[in-house]
Amino acid sequence: TCMPVQLPLYRHPTMTVVIDDDRSSLAVLDFHLEQSLAKTTFNRARAALDWVSDIFSRVDPSGPQLLGFEDECGEGGTTAESDLERIYHFVGDPQRFSLPTVVVIDYAMPDMDGLEFCEAAADLPCKKIMFTARADASFAVAAFNRGLIHRFIRKQGPDALDQLEAAIDALQNTYFLDQSRSQAGQLDAGKFGFLRDPAAAAMVQGLCDRYGFVEYYLFTNPHGFLFFDAEGAPTLVPMMNAKSLEWHADIAAEEGAPAELSAALRERRVVPFFHTGDGCWSSDLPGDPLKYCKRPQVTRGREDYYWAMFDLPDHYRKREPYSHARFLREHLHRP
Repeated sequence: TCMPVQLPLYRHPTMTVVIDDDRSSLAVLDFHLEQSLAKTTFNRARAALDWVSDIFSRVDPSGPQLLGFEDECGEGGTTAESDLERIYHFVGDPQRFSLPTVVVIDYAMPDMDGLEFCEAAADLPCKKIMFTARADASFAVAAFNRGLIHRFIRKQGPDALDQLEAAIDALQNTYFLDQSRSQAGQLDAGKFGFLRDPAAAAMVQGLCDRYGFVEYYLFTNPHGFLFFDAEGAPTLVPMMNAKSLEWHADIAAEEGAPAELSAALRERRVVPFFHTGDGCWSSDLPGDPLKYCKRPQVTRGREDYYWAMFDLPDHYRKREPYSHARFLREHLHRP
């Protein structure tokens, strides 16, 4: 059974495809939509359909396989090394940024109207927004009810461009939620309950807004997320509940850790990021065990989540990621 998720297991910038036979409308959209939003424009729907179909024929829309269950220190899951191998393999590929997750299409076009496009693209996983000046909305309601489009926005509305920007962002998130469902079904709901908690989703969005993170990937040991900013710099954010911290305390005690470490974990005074393959404390770790811990921030949702932000040590960085800033410079010629 798939665990219902409010928070995608991963998310990265993607491409928005804008289709309109009116070149002045394309210019207006290109000017007004947020500059960090990567866009490609077409004034012929059939050419756009061919391009989008070709992309999805060559790129796996399900994204990175983040989960692979090797043996791990008593809990079952992935090791830090296997997590990093999978993530860094994926973030080395610039194609992820070309994925056309949202299509914005006008209705009235000469070669193929917007509805015909959406019918032809019905089996593609991208989300579709009808952005049109047509006054009669009945066709759009019918298309929405059939699942052919996901939003309908009138061009002449006073806040049409703001609505469009918000809809693009929301539908990109929905795309990643859809792609996350199969992998989420492999996760223990008790350990990864934050994925279905709106409070945790808001916390992740807040970190992205505050620190400029543009992509993130689920990290399973320690439980949490690996974030990347636009230049590809990584930040690991372990996200634990009381049970996870208790479990870390038990492992540390069994392995002969100093009593103050187990006590700090048990009393939820610290969040750990032990630099070991399995994420657990080991007697091989040099120095004071508490140097691998930070005071937690607490997000209160369906349960309390304890988290902290850690720089990723150099030996964890498997290769240089292909960053979103580089993609914008090289592919879209943004400064």
